[in-house]
Amino acid sequence: MAAKELQEFSSINYLNPKEAVFAISEGGLLTLQLGTELYRKVDLYQAFPFSLEQKYISVRDEEGNEIGIIRDVAEFPAESQEAILTELRWRYYSPVITRILDVKDEFGHLYWDVETDHGFRKFVTRARDDGIFPIGGGRLLIVDMTGNRYEIEDYHRLDARSLRFLEPYI
Repeated sequence: MAAKELQEFSSINYLNPKEAVFAISEGGLLTLQLGTELYRKVDLYQAFPFSLEQKYISVRDEEGNEIGIIRDVAEFPAESQEAILTELRWRYYSPVITRILDVKDEFGHLYWDVETDHGFRKFVTRARDDGIFPIGGGRLLIVDMTGNRYEIEDYHRLDARSLRFLEPYI
């Protein structure tokens, strides 16, 4: 790789909060006005979704090309912050599991019945090591077979019955 290509590849384009204006369109899409250019749909990707949720967020156009990086959401005006945070909540939606009602292990799949902060849910994960991810501090991320994410904020704080269902798999 030539030195010039390497330099272009390694440079980070941080978006200037004074030049980048985010909004939600009438159709519910996140838009970005960057100087004179309007992006009618942009997607956000957190670089550190479990530790720095509002920092270092990649902003990409409809084709997946990176437009730039949001260094910190707090640097943006209130209207842009609201639009950014609304989009992040939608993209990274993950109900918090408050109680485990049942887990059945059948043919390499786990069948879950749980209570969440958004009501009762049933879902299926793959084998034991392929759907439950420790994040730290007792926090767990559970990803079902269709990619939906569920979170346990601290499994140590679950009731005894929920823990009995969970312990064989962590």
